[in-house]
Amino acid sequence: NASTYKFLIISLCGEKGRNVDEAILIYQEMIKAGFQPDKELLESYLGCLCQVGKLLEARRCVESLRKVGFTVSLTRSLYIRALCRGGRLEEALELIDESGSEKHTLEQYTCGSLVNGLLRRGRVEEAMSRVESMKQVGIHPTVHVYTSLMVQFFRQKQVSKALETFKEMKEMGCQPTTVTYSAIVRGYMEMGKITDAWEIFRHMKQNGPFPDFKAYSMFIACLCRAGRSEEALPLFDDMLDAGIIPSTINFRAVLF
Repeated sequence: NASTYKFLIISLCGEKGRNVDEAILIYQEMIKAGFQPDKELLESYLGCLCQVGKLLEARRCVESLRKVGFTVSLTRSLYIRALCRGGRLEEALELIDESGSEKHTLEQYTCGSLVNGLLRRGRVEEAMSRVESMKQVGIHPTVHVYTSLMVQFFRQKQVSKALETFKEMKEMGCQPTTVTYSAIVRGYMEMGKITDAWEIFRHMKQNGPFPDFKAYSMFIACLCRAGRSEEALPLFDDMLDAGIIPSTINFRAVLF
């Protein structure tokens, strides 16, 4: 059924054991069988095609979606986000510029991916300019955009700018996620501000959003790199109390 196809294709598109040609064949078989892909499948499939440079196949997929009822804006936004994730930023920006009357709508749907792609390339000013232009037309950044900006500011050792962005985010009513708080913790750790990192982590534990497996693993790794493995050790008890099972890698990091 549709779920069988979906999870088989997602598995074939995964980085480990990736088999793109097989994924394409299964996807085509799925469409011929009359099953429609959902958003999760399309993001995985299109992202994989863009990563390996099979842009012609990605465009064929997008064109076929329009024939089964997907809107032009939705299919283009899915394709643009996939291009950004696949490191094809120039192609994504070009597609935005060529979208004519739909440019404004597409920018709204894809702002987070475009900003994140620009930041990964080190094009900070261009990313900030795009965020500001969106604000001017009444479109506020998403939590994803704010978090990406904070990560970049921490990388540039601009702690005050990162915290200003965090403050603006909350003032605009955009609620921080576990990923947002984890970015602050990691940023503080990389700056050697271990006490501040602990304060943020304790805030998460007490007030939410509560740390998940990734947040715990990140903090354990950061503490170990900072020579604070004895502080990381009690976090295993915290994980177990929260119903989170530590991994072998977590233990290995502390023991090493």
